[in-house]
Amino acid sequence: DGMGNLRVTKKGIRLEGISEFLLPLYVKEIHSRKDSPLVLQSDRNVTVNARNHMGQLTGQLTVGADAVEALCKRFEVRASEGGKVLFSADEDEIVIGADRLKVTGTEGAVFGHSVETPHIRAEPSQDLKLESPTRSLVMEAPRGVQVNAAAGDLKATCRKELHLQSTEGEV
Repeated sequence: DGMGNLRVTKKGIRLEGISEFLLPLYVKEIHSRKDSPLVLQSDRNVTVNARNHMGQLTGQLTVGADAVEALCKRFEVRASEGGKVLFSADEDEIVIGADRLKVTGTEGAVFGHSVETPHIRAEPSQDLKLESPTRSLVMEAPRGVQVNAAAGDLKATCRKELHLQSTEGEV
């Protein structure tokens, strides 16, 4: 029938109460009771490993005191409703799939290389500032760039020369 908190049932093994495992635990599934959360606790960290049929590590999730780390080919965060990918990362790219990306830091967003987007705007009642403190700021698009200040001034400043160039029309 089992021992202590451990019971053998037709569906597998039932563990009730707090239990301690001193060596690795290998299981196909772990479920909590419907009215209780599943708690995994450790003095250092909790690590979940996924292995392929040959026993090779294919994925690892570690929850530690200072960080949550994922080691895998692709990491995804999905919305609870509909399963839409909100964030994904692999070796080649990071994708943010939310309808809106909001950067709340006081320094804004800093990009090491080019940025490609169809729309940049500030929050309502906030100024939008595009700045390149040590290099030039270039905006280009195959079918034109539109800069619009619907409610306020448009200001462009530079240290040396300001160039507005049209290859086929007028400035």
